[in-house]
Amino acid sequence: MARPLPASTSPLRQLHGGHFAFMRALIQGLETRASWDRYLRAEGEGSDRRQVRQTIDWIRQAFAAAARREQRPGTARLILLDPTRFDARVRVERPSLEDFARARGLEDFSEAEQVEAYEEAYPPTPSASRGRGERAQLSRRARVIARQLEALRWLEACAVRAPLAADSPGAWLAPPMARRLERMGLDSLERLVRHINTQGARWWRHVAGIGAGKAARLQAWLQAHEASIGLQLAPHVLAPRRQLDAGAIAQAVPAATALVPLDKLLVPSHLDGRDGRNRAPASRCALEAATDLDAVRRWLNSGARTGQAGRALQPATARSYRKEAERLLLWCVLEHQKPLSSLGAEDLDAYFRFLAAPPPHWCGPRHGQRWSPLWRPVEGPLCAAAIRQARTILQGLFLFLVERGWLIETPLPALLRRQRGRRSALPPDLPIVALV
Repeated sequence: MARPLPASTSPLRQLHGGHFAFMRALIQGLETRASWDRYLRAEGEGSDRRQVRQTIDWIRQAFAAAARREQRPGTARLILLDPTRFDARVRVERPSLEDFARARGLEDFSEAEQVEAYEEAYPPTPSASRGRGERAQLSRRARVIARQLEALRWLEACAVRAPLAADSPGAWLAPPMARRLERMGLDSLERLVRHINTQGARWWRHVAGIGAGKAARLQAWLQAHEASIGLQLAPHVLAPRRQLDAGAIAQAVPAATALVPLDKLLVPSHLDGRDGRNRAPASRCALEAATDLDAVRRWLNSGARTGQAGRALQPATARSYRKEAERLLLWCVLEHQKPLSSLGAEDLDAYFRFLAAPPPHWCGPRHGQRWSPLWRPVEGPLCAAAIRQARTILQGLFLFLVERGWLIETPLPALLRRQRGRRSALPPDLPIVALV
């Protein structure tokens, strides 16, 4: 069974199956570039001969170090041998007859005399003897290759482990790429995968020194080790947006109790409003709803579709209603820890102050796609006019819930009177419009 190298002696980078497969290919005489592209593509370009050579040297030294730690010095020496040293032929460099004669001062001697002196200095090797030498060299090379392959199998069983989510990129990736990722704060494979899934298919644009080619190699490596890392690259990372179907897009953001759009929000049972303090008796309720979230959806599906006098609302207006309801529910669940149907005037006062100075993790770029992990409820602090608009829309929501028998009373009128009495810094109130 494979086991990891001791923590105190393991190299900065970990040995993995690709290193062993690559070295087996080299020992067996396969072409270096093709073997690199097949087994170590994530390490860099196979055309970079300097990097390939440095990686081969590092792998050999790491193999030898692992063998020495296992008290196998002979295996350490064997793994450092280069089988290409044992060529099939042993050639002795012989000068030409003319150069030999000139070097020995035999220019004035006859050619026969020069040949006789040449053969004395460089005796001819019988063909049978030469054949035996070549066969001996071939046999020795074959033995070295066989022993090295056996040594690699032993080393792989005792020195290899699979990558884990907590490992740093430097333990598995080529040092230049690992340094670039770690400078971005991506100091573990888990953070790297989550960053890629959050940023999408072009995540590499935010990492200096990594382009589309390097990103593709890294993604292929992460996919190959999904089982051990325990994290998957999301479908929206692996293909351009235009090539994704609705199912793949829907999977980009899983349902959660987190900063997610309203249709993905999971509300814990103690915050879902079934026992809200401001809930009206069930006998009065005219809504087919079990939770505050259900009641808000009923409002969006009725009041947000028609305005005053039954006129259909513009799409932008409907989106504005959804946005304000979404923000309030997220704040109730994630920040305030109180059901929407338990809110009072003081709670809403706190909510509007929150919108005036939201924390950074609530903020994201404008027009962020709702299917994207980059989506956030607000772009930044809301101005006074935006807060006034939010208050007006939420007043409509609360009036709807009161009229439909979901709430006993709206918490907003008391808040408005209180703010007027103390000359609130917020702008004057807009007329209250019921979304009925």
